[in-house]
Amino acid sequence: MYRKKIILFSVLLSLFFSACQKENVNSGNDYKTLGTAAHDLLAAAPYSLLQIEIEYMPGYAPDTTSVNGLVNFLQQHIYKPTGIQFFLKPIASAGKPVLALTDIAGIEKAHRTVFTSGSMIGVHILITDGHYTNPDIYASSYWNTSFCVFGETVKNNSDGPGEVSRLNLTTTVFEHEFGHLLGLVNQGSSMQLNHLDAANGAHCINRDCLMNYGIEIAFFPGTYTGPPPLDNNCVADLKANGGK
Repeated sequence: MYRKKIILFSVLLSLFFSACQKENVNSGNDYKTLGTAAHDLLAAAPYSLLQIEIEYMPGYAPDTTSVNGLVNFLQQHIYKPTGIQFFLKPIASAGKPVLALTDIAGIEKAHRTVFTSGSMIGVHILITDGHYTNPDIYASSYWNTSFCVFGETVKNNSDGPGEVSRLNLTTTVFEHEFGHLLGLVNQGSSMQLNHLDAANGAHCINRDCLMNYGIEIAFFPGTYTGPPPLDNNCVADLKANGGK
């Protein structure tokens, strides 16, 4: 959701992550509780390589810049000496405008091909052509190595007059949701100091942090350079759990 203000004839945009949803869905293999792979994603061992599989429905292929932005974000915070690789894979439409968590889980299980094995940890990102059951949600983290981006919701809230670009919104959603896979906040990576937003669990109280529930990204058209960074508390949590 957005609030729009006019300041000195420029548009100040505020992007709120009421658009973020965390879910717990238990299963086997990679399909484990959100946050339980945080250390494995952050540390150099036992997994020295990270492979990210991004599956997208027709019309919702992510821009390479957004994917590279996610990789750059991860390189700042995780140790993967063998590298970080990503694969883009088109899949068929969901065939329905509204998707529940059970739909998302079923789609992933039907199409996912990158799984954690040997010295490689795999992450699956699904980009749908529909909305979540709550139409204000941009994305949902639901398993330890899985999250979903609701492409239609992102599209409908970007690239319009006074709105953030679709590229920048996608990049921000990617990084925010991956932060949850890394255990932020206090959902797999323990807090070194209390910075949990008790009213909006698993989010940071700092309004200027990437992991804040009500992130506000303020920029003037043509000067916005990307999502806000993790604050010192979030970085400290990642370091304590094996990250940079």
